[in-house]
Amino acid sequence: MEEKKESSKKKKVVNIVVVILLLAIIIVLGIIIYKLLHKEPEDRKASEGLVVDRTAEDDYDPTFTTDMNMVWVFPSGKRTSTTAQIGNSVDNVCPVYFEVFLDDEEQTLLYSSPVLPVGKRLNKLKLDKALPDGEYSAICTFHLLKDEETEEEISKVSFKVTLIFMADSVSQAEAL
Repeated sequence: MEEKKESSKKKKVVNIVVVILLLAIIIVLGIIIYKLLHKEPEDRKASEGLVVDRTAEDDYDPTFTTDMNMVWVFPSGKRTSTTAQIGNSVDNVCPVYFEVFLDDEEQTLLYSSPVLPVGKRLNKLKLDKALPDGEYSAICTFHLLKDEETEEEISKVSFKVTLIFMADSVSQAEAL
């Protein structure tokens, strides 16, 4: 009988130890899962939406409002899109120029704009080269300038855009 009590006590102790270990494992896994799901971004990249990079050393801190659409359609084999709307909003205080890069390993430069004063807008976009038919991710980086004369960059902002090269004009309207 005493052996049964001792055996029963050992089973209880083992059960309690197992339960405590299981609870500890569950808690650790819960913390790991929470940390992974609520991870703070180390650095926001343009493919996530927006990057602001201050390059000037002065205290001038401009804000930037985009005046653009995010999907640009090009006719098959052509470099010019009339659906691309890109401008420097009247709400901004700085002149800008922008560059369009293919979002690939080489970050191929497709276009570099002239300086756009506040309120100026391009009615069409003509890339340096046409791409084969398809949909492409690209990065449009606006360079905010202190003024038009010195063209000193004070900040830059990048946006992810989509370039679509397709054959028929009916499909172009549907893509928008």
